[in-house]
Amino acid sequence: MPRLITLSRAARLVGVKRGTLQKRIRDGELKTFEGEIVLSDLLHAYPQTQLEDSSMLERVEQIMEQAVTKIIRDQTSPPDVKTLTARIMSLSDELARARTRTSQLEVLLNKARQKVAELQNTGDDELRNRTRELGEWFAGARQSRDTDIPEQLLAKEAFLRVMEAQIRILPCNQEFLVEGADNILEAGLRAGLALDYGCSNGQCGRCKARVVSGEVRRTQNHEYVFSEAEKGLGYILMCSNTAVTDVVLEADVAGNASDIMKQTIDVRLKKIEYPSEHLAILNVRTPRTRRLRFLAGQRVIVELAGGQRRELPIASCPCDDMNIQFHIPHNTGDPFSDCVFNELKPSETIMIKGPQGTFTLQEDTARSIVFIAFDTGFAPVKSLIEHAMALDNAEDIYLNRFFTDACPRYMDNLCRSWSDALDNFHSDSMQAPDETTVREQLNEIAGRLGRLGDFDFYVAGQEPWVTLTDDFLRRNGLPGKQLSLEILPYPGT
Repeated sequence: MPRLITLSRAARLVGVKRGTLQKRIRDGELKTFEGEIVLSDLLHAYPQTQLEDSSMLERVEQIMEQAVTKIIRDQTSPPDVKTLTARIMSLSDELARARTRTSQLEVLLNKARQKVAELQNTGDDELRNRTRELGEWFAGARQSRDTDIPEQLLAKEAFLRVMEAQIRILPCNQEFLVEGADNILEAGLRAGLALDYGCSNGQCGRCKARVVSGEVRRTQNHEYVFSEAEKGLGYILMCSNTAVTDVVLEADVAGNASDIMKQTIDVRLKKIEYPSEHLAILNVRTPRTRRLRFLAGQRVIVELAGGQRRELPIASCPCDDMNIQFHIPHNTGDPFSDCVFNELKPSETIMIKGPQGTFTLQEDTARSIVFIAFDTGFAPVKSLIEHAMALDNAEDIYLNRFFTDACPRYMDNLCRSWSDALDNFHSDSMQAPDETTVREQLNEIAGRLGRLGDFDFYVAGQEPWVTLTDDFLRRNGLPGKQLSLEILPYPGT
């Protein structure tokens, strides 16, 4: 039997993007069997794998995590002793079954060779020649079995299975890895899945899922009570369990913006940053038990203590749903921005309502992505980029930032960190003093990309710039279904 490996684990094993493997599968270079890849085929496609040092890959992953999620953590905690023991026992059981199967196959092979030897002493010359050839084939096949999979690679794959378990979600068939001591919900959110959840501490029951196969282990007690029918069907709370072995779950995942309910949450202002005197970056934190569920690229209504309100795009990733970010330019005379720049202080309470908006990522395509952001149109684009990185599906990501006189350049260091961490991320920034210059720069971007129909485009910013870009892209052959636009609600945002 061929050794099969899941797509997520295969990407981790050879050090490439999951989207890269998906492209090779679509191109017919790799074959899958029920969503898994034959390990020997993977090695043939990436023959250098067993010789590579993984330290550079690990370093890239560390940089990417810091750049993408901005979550402050020491290091990923290893699995606890009980989980490690269970995973090792699972591998031991698998090894015992494999040895039993191998012994059975050895017996069968020896009996077949004996039958071939008997046939060589009977029959006509043609039969003896055929059976001799068959005997030689048996001998060669026995000597060559598994020689195309080095022991080092098998050991690395086994180590990955001990340190991380894979979750596959039905019916959407999305998958992700549970690393260290994470619970299933945390791992799924960090991987970019829009899983349904509420309190995340075992009270509301919205993150319940049915275990189809595999073994899970409870990591914390929960107050939510399952019905006897749910217990019998194998339901668990994803926020209160981790995966011991590879697991298949049935769970709700938001497919579009309409699948997410509106929420009203009081959040605490953690920090205000001022990249310039005309731009403020608000970093707010939700209560742990009332985190904001949203899709990357969506907006919320932000209401300050004095009653000033503004609909703002979220500039952070759903994978870090307790920490929400907003980018706010200073428009003198506007009550909301005047309050933000002159009165708002850290630790104050702010109300957010939402989410809303459909400027979200098309997750059912593995096409390369082009983002075009004008001024603080970078806010929703930043959210989409971080989400695309978490999903790990896009072959290449291109970011083009335009700055007009209404907004200073900001967060260049973040964009450089993405470029440093990811070899498939490309970033460029440019001034946009007038329409003629923007058209010229858009023409240069199109020239570098080639056929626009090979990409998905996301454009965000003020109305005249977004309209101009929309017109340019459509005139140059981009299909409308591959173009998403976000016109920010007021000047300078």
